[in-house]
Parts: sequence; structure tokens; C-alpha cells
Amino acid sequence: MTQPGAGESRFAAVAVDAAGIPLFAAAILEPNEIIVGIWRPSPWYVPLRAARLVALIVAITVLGAAAAGAAGLPWGASILQVGAALVLVRVAAAILDWSSRWYVLTDRRVIRRRGVASPTVFVSSLRALKRIDLARNGTDRLLRTGTITFSTRPEGPWDAAWVMVARPDEVHRLVLDTRRRYGGGN
Repeated sequence: MTQPGAGESRFAAVAVDAAGIPLFAAAILEPNEIIVGIWRPSPWYVPLRAARLVALIVAITVLGAAAAGAAGLPWGASILQVGAALVLVRVAAAILDWSSRWYVLTDRRVIRRRGVASPTVFVSSLRALKRIDLARNGTDRLLRTGTITFSTRPEGPWDAAWVMVARPDEVHRLVLDTRRRYGGGN
């Protein structure tokens, strides 16, 4: 874990206040700090996050139920029920993961909160960011989402990302404009 303001620190709250501001963000805002925007991943995050494991569970469940039926064993229905329960658990985990992710842009910093069991918060001043990039793969283009990455180094891996943001071009432009306006960056 690194120092607050440059890396990750821990918070447990995911609730929002009456204005819709996440309580974790309100708790770490500096006096007179202005929230420019608050985002979450696109709702597409949930099915895409769960898809691979759900497909595997469905395949194993169907094969298991078919094998039990072909062998004349009475376990077919039980196998299907266990498979359905596992699918529900996986989708619920993806929903919890989605609901724990918050992306906040202020006039001074970018903030990313993620995690359910042990949440982490990435915080970086706009001035410290050397790279702010927009990454999109084929699925992102199809769903009109994208990932905005942040790095405090001019090269190498990024430090944090706002994953699968809806309207990513608009959000990316707002982050860059905010850094130019308030953070002194290019």
C-alpha cells in the first residue's frame, strides 16, 4: 500500500449521501474541492464479467445432467439445480463487484474505488498524472464503452483504470479538460 494521494488506501463505505455522492469520496475530499463527475462502470460490466465462468458452469451442468440421465442415475435434476445456483452466485458476485466500483473526478484528483471484501481506493492528483489514456477493444466499441487508464509514470504500466465507462470519449475529454483547467497539465 502506498501513501494516500499517490496510491491506494482502504475504506469500507459504499453508501451515497442524499446528493448521490459516495460517502467514501465525501470523507476524503479536501476543503473547497469540487466534484466534477462521478461514474460507475456500464451495466454491461455485469454480464461480461460473469460470462466466461457462467458458460463453463452451464456446459459442465448440461454435460453432467445428460451423463446422469444416459446412465439412468436420478441425479440429473439435482445437477441442474446446483448448476443454476452456481450461476446465480456468479452473477451476484459480478453485481457486487460492479456496485463497489466508483470513479470520481474532482478539480484536483482522480479517485477509483473498487472491491467488496477488502476495498481499495486509488487517489492521484491531476498534477501527478503523466498519462491519461482511453483504451477500447472490439467489445468496447460494440457496446460503446471504454477504459480510461491513469499513470503517474511517462512509460510502463498504468496505475489505475476506470473500467468499462459508458460514453468514454466524453469522460476522457472531461478528465483531460479538467487536468488542463485545474491541474496544470497538458
